[in-house]
Amino acid sequence: MAIVTGGAQGLGLEYAGRLLQAGARVAVVDVDHDAAAAAAADLGRRYGAHRVVAHRCDVSDEAAVTTTLQQVIASWSGPLVLINNAGGALLPSAPARSFSRTEWDRVLAVNLSGAWLCANAVVPRMRADGYGKIVNISSTMVSKGWPVGLAPYIAAKAGVVGLTRALARELGPHGIRVNAIAPGYVPVATKKVVHEPQAANALRERIAAEQCVPQTLVPADLCGPIEFLSSADSDFVTGQVINVDGGWTFD
Repeated sequence: MAIVTGGAQGLGLEYAGRLLQAGARVAVVDVDHDAAAAAAADLGRRYGAHRVVAHRCDVSDEAAVTTTLQQVIASWSGPLVLINNAGGALLPSAPARSFSRTEWDRVLAVNLSGAWLCANAVVPRMRADGYGKIVNISSTMVSKGWPVGLAPYIAAKAGVVGLTRALARELGPHGIRVNAIAPGYVPVATKKVVHEPQAANALRERIAAEQCVPQTLVPADLCGPIEFLSSADSDFVTGQVINVDGGWTFD
């Protein structure tokens, strides 16, 4: 059973589809209830309605996370996988000093605290099973500190790296593997405007030119690593951050 947060759209939807294709049952968890229901319905038509469910949850809300993930866990048996995908820059790029405290806190709450809360909610079940997989989503921007204007997001994703390593060390003796992927720049359709179209195109072209593989990352490029880290094939891999960025950074 796989729980995919932020699974109703963008990369999360791609991850959910790939895990279903690999044979998993999937819970699509998203703050947008209608989008989650629509995504689950579409995935259910393709992979079997009995294998996918939708739940609304704001991952920054501790009570909601606990209630929602307990409902998911109680409804299905088998090995548990958590894909901590919910997040994003959330705000237009701007100088670091221009963000309000409220904006800063919101970006960290969704990207970093949300990952911690979701992990806390599933760990008791994983410990009881003696097995589990947690896959967090960081970003190669952590290594670059770039593009300029995304300080809250980059700080949050750096925190995800630390959280991944701390949980891997703490939970490894209980059979729980915790890893992260760090995507490069991948254009996806989203309601959140981070870069204006012209700036986004320039960013995409510049990053592609700096990569060892000079082409733009697409969502499908991330699905293989997600499937690997969710499967028994990666049982001796933990505490790792896998850059999926065409060689944009080697850190």
